[in-house]
Amino acid sequence: MVNSQPLESRRESIRDLLDAELISAGDRLRFARSRVGEEHIATVSPEGRIVLPDGTEYDTPSDAAKAVAGTQVNGWIVWRTDANRTLASLRNQLRDTTTGTAQSDTPHQYLSEISEQLEAGESVSVTVRELLRHWNARSRGTRITRRIEKDLASQGIRTFPHFRDITLDSLVRFAIVDVEETSSPTNNSALKMHTLTSSEDENEDSDPPQNGLKVGNLASALGGVTSVTRDNTIDQAITLMQIDDFSQLAVLSPNRRNLTGAVTWKSIAIARHINPNATLRDCIIDASEISYNQELVDVLGVLRSVGFVFVRNEVNEVSGIVTAADLANAYGDMATPFFLIGELDKLLRHIVSSHVPFSDVVALCDPSGSREIKSFDQLNMGDYERTLQNPDAWNRLNTKLDRALFCKRLEMIREIRNDIMHFNPEDILSNTVEMLRNFLRMIRLNMPA
Repeated sequence: MVNSQPLESRRESIRDLLDAELISAGDRLRFARSRVGEEHIATVSPEGRIVLPDGTEYDTPSDAAKAVAGTQVNGWIVWRTDANRTLASLRNQLRDTTTGTAQSDTPHQYLSEISEQLEAGESVSVTVRELLRHWNARSRGTRITRRIEKDLASQGIRTFPHFRDITLDSLVRFAIVDVEETSSPTNNSALKMHTLTSSEDENEDSDPPQNGLKVGNLASALGGVTSVTRDNTIDQAITLMQIDDFSQLAVLSPNRRNLTGAVTWKSIAIARHINPNATLRDCIIDASEISYNQELVDVLGVLRSVGFVFVRNEVNEVSGIVTAADLANAYGDMATPFFLIGELDKLLRHIVSSHVPFSDVVALCDPSGSREIKSFDQLNMGDYERTLQNPDAWNRLNTKLDRALFCKRLEMIREIRNDIMHFNPEDILSNTVEMLRNFLRMIRLNMPA
């Protein structure tokens, strides 16, 4: 019997692939485990179950894969048809058909082509910005990041480094996910970030994780590093620092792989004060280093004590430097709109509480009483918007401003506020600070105190 529930309201199943004639009853499925030299065979039943050679049947691909592998595995990406199509790629094709999207224009088709190139042994690299373009995105908010991660996982591929952890114009290269490695209990956390487990893949209603800034999101972290070796002279080091107005240099081994220390204006001054004939070796101090995919907030302590830290990229090369100034700029860009939003919140709360009865506000913002609003302090930006959209409440303000235009801009600012509170700096418009300041100025000039 065909499932009559709308496909977009539930998770797809093997039965849906059968109904769409993307797979047929009796078709053979293969699960190759190259690392252990095994290949498991299964067939598709007329009821849409996965049947193993011993006759046991499983409702989901992941349950069948776990039964033969003995560990949690994403069955949608490991089971392949004789045409070498993963069940995930067939599911993606079904989704494209259901949404009426031309297959050649979908992210799924794009990733399918990438997968074919990787299977053929080709190397594929793109900038993060180019990758996002295939999802009609310009920034990496939590939801679009989650969507791309799930689409990558459904094709059994990942990006290296993770597209979230570097700048928009940095390159990522695609790689095929090693199923055995992702299911291994000794697997490292970096790889786990690139791969969804079967339970995550089959539960698409879970909330997306909130992503903090990574060291690699700073341009200076992957922008290259100016260095000297222990055999250079102090004059050479000073010249390099003055040419680009640097305060420190990395001291690398001749092959540029090993970081042996750093040279700074302060270390040069101290060495020469002790010995006017000091060499560059006398000026070298210890240097801290971190990985590009480390949380930026974790670097605060190091930068507070030493002022700079060198960064290693995904292939363990010294790729850049992060200074206290870089960190101040990164958080400063987010802090200004954050504080402006806070000021706007206080101002709107004062205006609403001064002119609109509390009972009216509750009736507009919590008519069912489920939120149990007890005071104006519990109101949020959405509540101000709902209140001021009401003509009676708006008229109490006795302002000449146009209500519809005011509330339209307030709606835009509410959405910006959500991005700011989730610390997604790329989702914040470039003119956000100017927009917030103008809105605050307009309220102060045209609304009663």
